[in-house]
Amino acid sequence: MYQEIPFDTDWLFAPGSCLTQNDDAFVAIDLPHSPVMFTPSYREEGAHCSRFTYRKHLDLHLKEGESATLRFEGIANRAQFFIDGSEIAESRGAYLPCIVELANRNACVLTILVDAAEDPSFPPFGNTVDYLTFCGIYRTVTLIIHEETMFTFLGLDSPTSDCVILKGRAVNSDHLPVEAVLYDGTTRLGKAGTKVAEGRFTLRLEHLSLETWSVDRPRLYTLEVRLGEKDCRRIRFGSRTAKFTKDGFLLNGKPLFLVGLNRHQDFPYLGYAASASLQREDVVQLKALGINLVRTSHYPQDPSFLDACDELGLLVFEEIPGWQHIGDSQSWRQACLDAVKQMIERDYNHPSIILWGVRINESMDDDALYQPSNELAHALDETRMTGGVRNFRHSHLLEDVYTFNDFSYAGKGRALLSKRSVCKTSDPYLVTECMGHMFPVKTYDGPQKRAEHALRYYQILEDAHRVHGLSGVIGWCMHDYFTHADFGSGDQICHHGVLDLYRNEKAAASVFTSQREEPKMVCLLSSLDGGDFPNAMLDPLLVATNCEQVRLSFDGVEVGTFSPDGKHYAHLAHPPLFISDLIGGRLQQERYLHRWEYPFLARLLAKVGRQGGKLTVFDTLKMGLFLGLHHLKYADAVALFSKYVGNWGSAGGTWKLEGLVGGVVAATETICATIGPVMELESMGTTLSEEFGRRTMARIRVRIRRPGQSLALPYAFIPYTVDTNELVQLVSPKQDTTLGGSAAIFVRTKGLKGEAVVRVHSRLGDKEVRFTVV
Repeated sequence: MYQEIPFDTDWLFAPGSCLTQNDDAFVAIDLPHSPVMFTPSYREEGAHCSRFTYRKHLDLHLKEGESATLRFEGIANRAQFFIDGSEIAESRGAYLPCIVELANRNACVLTILVDAAEDPSFPPFGNTVDYLTFCGIYRTVTLIIHEETMFTFLGLDSPTSDCVILKGRAVNSDHLPVEAVLYDGTTRLGKAGTKVAEGRFTLRLEHLSLETWSVDRPRLYTLEVRLGEKDCRRIRFGSRTAKFTKDGFLLNGKPLFLVGLNRHQDFPYLGYAASASLQREDVVQLKALGINLVRTSHYPQDPSFLDACDELGLLVFEEIPGWQHIGDSQSWRQACLDAVKQMIERDYNHPSIILWGVRINESMDDDALYQPSNELAHALDETRMTGGVRNFRHSHLLEDVYTFNDFSYAGKGRALLSKRSVCKTSDPYLVTECMGHMFPVKTYDGPQKRAEHALRYYQILEDAHRVHGLSGVIGWCMHDYFTHADFGSGDQICHHGVLDLYRNEKAAASVFTSQREEPKMVCLLSSLDGGDFPNAMLDPLLVATNCEQVRLSFDGVEVGTFSPDGKHYAHLAHPPLFISDLIGGRLQQERYLHRWEYPFLARLLAKVGRQGGKLTVFDTLKMGLFLGLHHLKYADAVALFSKYVGNWGSAGGTWKLEGLVGGVVAATETICATIGPVMELESMGTTLSEEFGRRTMARIRVRIRRPGQSLALPYAFIPYTVDTNELVQLVSPKQDTTLGGSAAIFVRTKGLKGEAVVRVHSRLGDKEVRFTVV
């Protein structure tokens, strides 16, 4: 009977090529594994593109008639496999499974030489690539015990809620019965059977009443499929339809505007070697941002990431490996077609996937390659549509959806091109990238740039609803990522994300979260620190909120109540909110003033700040008349400016933003420069589970903030040290420093049960996080 056994523990590793039978040069490791720790900046270009050796001693105890196969989910980038010193297989490519047949071997030594070089003989290589492909056996490995008779493919479709269609292939199985039983949890819903003919079969389960899978209710069912007494598989699936039309996207026949982000699968320190728990955290975080679609740029990603998308309701646009370059050799081009086949067959049963990307990202038209890639995708999967991302207009559309990277926005005018200027109005249309390299932003950039980043995303989301026939827009990108020296910033990081490299929020992330209805939030995206601005004059404040209004006060005195800008952002559920008057009602403290004088004096004092203390002749006259009216002196005017605008030399004060819904406070944010910062540690959960025999990882978010403030402090570069007890292993540096008030700590389980403790020491005090390892 067919078995799949996790095979991630008790491996050996050595740097370089080490084919000796002696294990002395090796150290014990578990998978997933990165041979190199990828620190966040200034690496030696290509230093990770080396050779590495992995080894495992096998003792399989196979029964008569059984064979063994190893499935490697991801090796970067090329591997040679040796049994007892003799080469038996090789693999090329980092992003799709490699299958190694062990036949009926029992006791033997498996040695794997992994070469991380960027080999131009297969995708995505052949020219410079705008991301690193890292190194090592970076995904999980599964041992498969099977007989000669077994399934080789099972694909489920449920186009209507009353029907499930199973199609499959099997070897050495003609005339054997296939039986399928449908379950909702443990409840049996239906049963059907057929027989294998010429290695293939199709069966239908009908008269059902399934709940549809959607982004809000991702309902999943299980189908158990048996091949006689030889093989048994369990397939999880969802019943749903997905269709792109010239007018937009339909999920289960209902319009859904797609708002997405592109995702790279790299992590600081780990490279690609992230466990299923970290993959799931990314999906949780994307959902929390309010995103309903993720594009797996620019390669198929970890199956556990897709599993989490199925479970949590995140739509997926998945594409083959590549970036702009198309190789000349027939083997390179064939590798593209092979990737289409492997990707679709690996991921066919994920209801979250709504679009196959069958074209190299941003490559030129090549009908000789992309016509067969599109035809192959349709032959393998008749239910899903295809796309192929390009960065130029009026390309040859061989796919079903015109998927286009629109980087036309430069901060002024319309943020997106009209559909008719890009493709035919009759074509289904999806913007697959925007922003990104057009406006890279670091967490520690100045406040005007950070706020502008957010404002540009507001404008893109606003204009996306104005483009008739647009299915949606996918921003570039989820988080900052590692790149080559000739891309990104000087630190070899592309600071293109709405999250930073550690996956902590930049200001722009609040643009997306503010479009959700719940939870209620208010977040100041600007700075109230005058020293960040010329003449110490603050820009109008930019606030992200999903509340009806925001009330601003200073030291308990109300400035005013403000509403989002629905005039200029009429298509957004929750437009941005601007506050240009930071004085407002505070002038009530000057008892001698008349109410009609408040706006007059507020504008005049603001002008003094904007103009560096200088006034026009007309404004000087107005100030003189005001002082004379109230029998005030020049020193009194200076005092008014210092109190309400400059604030120099004062004891500081507290600004408070209150989000109001129906006049009731629903969310608050407090900003006080005189309060000392604190280091906050946060993990998504407190339980680390090693179920199914695989090690797991946890990310601990590190943020330096002031109490009451949403975003990390941009100029907080604070060193810290980390130690753990014996239950977990630290896989990020023991000594590190926050960048722009942000960092992350990664730990890994070691197969021990109990309470794991992670302690962090800094000048801000000692903190700890505890996990229960089960």
